[in-house]
Amino acid sequence: MTIGEQMRRAGGFTSGFDYMRLVLATMVVFNHSFGMGGGSMADLGLPFEFHRIFGHAILPMFFALSGFLVTASLLRTPNLGVFMGLRALRILPALMVEIALSALILGPLLTTVAWRDYFTDPDFFRYFLNMLGWIHYHLPGVFVDNPVPRIVNGSLWTVPYEAECYIVLALIALLGLVRRPALFLGLLALACLALIVWSAAHGDPDPSRGTLTGRQLILFFLAGVLLHLGRDRVPSSGWLALAAAGLSLALVASHVWVYLLPLPVAYVTAWLGLQQPRKLPLLFTGDYSYGIYLYAYPIQQAVVQMLPDGRVWYVNFAVSMVVVGCFAAFSWHCIEKPTLKLKRLLARRAGAQAPDTGAASEAAPIAGQPAQA
Repeated sequence: MTIGEQMRRAGGFTSGFDYMRLVLATMVVFNHSFGMGGGSMADLGLPFEFHRIFGHAILPMFFALSGFLVTASLLRTPNLGVFMGLRALRILPALMVEIALSALILGPLLTTVAWRDYFTDPDFFRYFLNMLGWIHYHLPGVFVDNPVPRIVNGSLWTVPYEAECYIVLALIALLGLVRRPALFLGLLALACLALIVWSAAHGDPDPSRGTLTGRQLILFFLAGVLLHLGRDRVPSSGWLALAAAGLSLALVASHVWVYLLPLPVAYVTAWLGLQQPRKLPLLFTGDYSYGIYLYAYPIQQAVVQMLPDGRVWYVNFAVSMVVVGCFAAFSWHCIEKPTLKLKRLLARRAGAQAPDTGAASEAAPIAGQPAQA
């Protein structure tokens, strides 16, 4: 059975992508809980450089999943203008609300400077540029004494790269590569090989880093795109997924061959997403992964500042997840889900097939919405 056949047999929906989005978003919070206290997952002393494997799995899988799903959105929209409009409606409203809440409520409550100084400081005004994808991390006097000082929302660093992914996908469509997956595969392979040669010649600038750079993450997005385009030729096999996972573990051990990770990681991601584990109705009344991504970092920083044991990783993780869950539900039910009505209106006026506005479709369509890093 090919990936395409499995998608059609599932009728367009699988619960695997639901679980993957939620689990990956939670893993990001878990990973950040160590850094919030000034440490890292490496401090646990786990064997086989588990922290490095962990760091090379979360965001790459998120970007690969996004590429796989967003490609379906591209293929069912009538033109690139509609496609980019739908992406903007999915990303920007919830992002803008989170930025506004951080600047107008969280910042004034936790700042160490007077409110008059806070609201007149250039950093306050610059923070709103995050709404445009121009990332700024500082608010006046906020989190200045934390182990990660002054960083209000460190997760926003991936936003520009997600936007670049959409732009690259639009260029791929303009060049006609969506109809020529074999040529696309060749170009992606050349890009990976070029990075291998460059890395071998120049060395890794930071061999100790625990994750990949933003531009490397775009390769994982493109690998997800490629898998969707070639879905009727690529087999869906648990043994192949296991082999791809083993190959990924081997590649992570090398700072040079790590650039070959995109395709095996994308395959493991797509295979897991196409599974159909039993769905938990209370957990999947909506797609809360984007809300977790948006709100987790500033809430974790607030926990560090406000609680005596907030720097202890398991305290930070447990307390933060409770609060983050509430804000993620707010983001979905009050902002993201209502925005879907605008997406449907835009698609209908453009003559496209309108996406379902139900919670299930936003959480788990194979031809559905993007996962966020």
